Amino acid sequence: MKSVKIGNIKIENPICLSPMAGFSSLPFRIICNEMGAAYSPTELVSARSIRYNGIGKSLRYMRIAPDEEKITAIQLFGSEPEDFEAAVRTIMETPVLQEVSIIDINMGCPVPKVVKTGSGSALMEDPARAASIVKACKKALAELCLNVPVTVKTRIGYNAGDKGKPEFARALADAGCDMICVHGRTRIQMYHGESSNEAISVMREAVRGYDIPFFANGDITDTESARKIIEETGCDGIMIGRAARGNPWIFEQVTAGLNGNEIPAMPCEKDRKLMLIRELEGRLKYLPEDVAVREFRSVMPFYIKGLPGSSQIKVRLCSCSKADEIKEILGID
Repeated sequence: MKSVKIGNIKIENPICLSPMAGFSSLPFRIICNEMGAAYSPTELVSARSIRYNGIGKSLRYMRIAPDEEKITAIQLFGSEPEDFEAAVRTIMETPVLQEVSIIDINMGCPVPKVVKTGSGSALMEDPARAASIVKACKKALAELCLNVPVTVKTRIGYNAGDKGKPEFARALADAGCDMICVHGRTRIQMYHGESSNEAISVMREAVRGYDIPFFANGDITDTESARKIIEETGCDGIMIGRAARGNPWIFEQVTAGLNGNEIPAMPCEKDRKLMLIRELEGRLKYLPEDVAVREFRSVMPFYIKGLPGSSQIKVRLCSCSKADEIKEILGID
């Protein structure tokens, strides 16, 4: 794929990790970047919580490592422009966060507890409010004299019958959004059914006249599906989400395939288990062991999926409370 620019940031290989709650931990993002992901946004964090409670409560989800990630992105969600303006200011005035490269706005999360607050994909029903949120972020950054781009990740629509929201995409572009990424499902679909490249292309065409890159996301599982979404949507870049869970190697595989090179094979059983341990140990650096292990239970099954005896191993892993127990089950010293 050709390089693109998001604001003033050049993305050499626009194949990225899509932000996912529970999975986009700092150690996993670092791993994905090593495997070829151009950049990897954090999990979604509440702009309102930052505004009223400060950074402390949300820091564990917002941690970035500029030296290791190179390009960093913090993803915010909410429904009030004032919350975003305050949150951006707080982030940029916090030493451990102020080197962030990109501020990303979640306008696609379909989870009911997010949508019912008017956040996430609910914003697709209110283009004016969505645009005002982008403007609020841009305003805060401008007043701080910072040239940090603002991006948006959204969906093809809110209702089951939506086949793309061109007016919504244009509203974001008119508001100054520096990149738009569209997931090919509606809010009603959640993560079920097929992602629609046709609907993504409708939104892509709506902003083709703007000088901003357009990314696509949804059902990208290998080189073939990556090539298909690029060809059918005309996107400038892609984001890979669920297929990367427990499989950071997908980025080097897709990159190689798109470049016409030999696609690397999946690593052996031992290497997959070692990568699992590496991510866990990364989480242990900033979380208490019981918390890190408990939260990692939902991640581990993806690393061992398809391995001999994986079903039985999964049951044992999901009852662990200590890292040493996990290593013993996996046979890793």
